[in-house]
Amino acid sequence: MKHVRPYVIFHLLDAVPSDRIASVKIPIRRDLSLLETFLLVTAVRLVKARRIFEFGTFFGSTTLNLALNSPADAEIFTLDLSREEAKGLEQDPADAPLTLMHFERTAMEYEGVEGANKIRPLQGNSRTFDFSPWSNSIDLIFIDGGHDYDTVRQDTENAFQMVRKDRPACIFWHDYRNPDCSGNTFYLDELSVSHDLFHVEDTMLCGWLNFTKVEA
Repeated sequence: MKHVRPYVIFHLLDAVPSDRIASVKIPIRRDLSLLETFLLVTAVRLVKARRIFEFGTFFGSTTLNLALNSPADAEIFTLDLSREEAKGLEQDPADAPLTLMHFERTAMEYEGVEGANKIRPLQGNSRTFDFSPWSNSIDLIFIDGGHDYDTVRQDTENAFQMVRKDRPACIFWHDYRNPDCSGNTFYLDELSVSHDLFHVEDTMLCGWLNFTKVEA
């Protein structure tokens, strides 16, 4: 796995200061860190993302930040388990309590916020979900759903089918090197042998860009 400093990603954005302004939600404990959020926002700007797909909605905090920093005509699809499909599902020990917290939430954080009209909530198990309607059409994909090896592998395989090949696009994964998500880390280390992945230091983000090679 290649490891890069955050400034390497920020430096890819060739924009004057007035075009580098972002609007983000101040994070709480379960959110992405502020650094991770700004890196994801930078990725949105880099690929001029108008179609975004998120694996794992949780409270909708990342979804909100994607909505706040994407074009007015953007579409953001965010997929999470339904209550019915979660019943009896064997999950990674780190994921099961988060799923319960997701269901206990009375409203997603993006509800009632400017830009929420861009968001298209989806329900389903990503291991069995039909992703064919999004084939070769997504500019940015963020994978932060199930963290066991098999789920991350399958989500990633689907992501590479969904991501656009005809213009700049990217995929990002969360929880790399999270000690509670060893299967996730093991899979991404394996994938880095065949794909030009990079880990952003001081974060739990890994990325893949189809328009440039990121040098360490």
